Amino acid sequence: MLVVGLGNPTPTCAHTRHNVGFDILDLVAQSLHLIFKHSKLYNADYAKAKNAYLLKPTTYMNHSGQAVQAFLSKHAIDPILVVHDDLDLPLGALRFKAKGSSGGHNGLKSIMAHCPHPFYKMKIGIGRSNGETIAHVLGHFTPQEQPLKNEILEHAKEALLFYLETGDFHALQNQFTRRA
Repeated sequence: MLVVGLGNPTPTCAHTRHNVGFDILDLVAQSLHLIFKHSKLYNADYAKAKNAYLLKPTTYMNHSGQAVQAFLSKHAIDPILVVHDDLDLPLGALRFKAKGSSGGHNGLKSIMAHCPHPFYKMKIGIGRSNGETIAHVLGHFTPQEQPLKNEILEHAKEALLFYLETGDFHALQNQFTRRA
């Protein structure tokens, strides 16, 4: 199976709301004692677990599909799970979808445009702000948000570890969905 975490590859984007997909894959890799390697061929960092690959596209969020497409051209993989931020969910929420649209998320739009394969989604709530959307998603969590952010990232990590062990998306959805 393939788990794709979405984010942007620059140090200034590290640990922002838009990079929660990268952050969760880093936590999973740390738990499994995996090390990410960079591949120019895939335009991504990847790690191999016993029955899955973890992939962090380094193409920037809006071109994530290019990296996923390059990876899938060399590996016959099914199923695929994409981990990403979601503005429409409050901070602290975790949802899973087996189908559906991009919801306006540019990383998902790119994957849908480049990959004909259906994929599952793990949606991490980052909430909306009253200000500029781009500044919000590319911004860091406030000190007041840090405890809840850490809690949901830990919960998401446990969910992914469960999924990697069982491969059962419906059980994942039933056991780990969380409202804020």
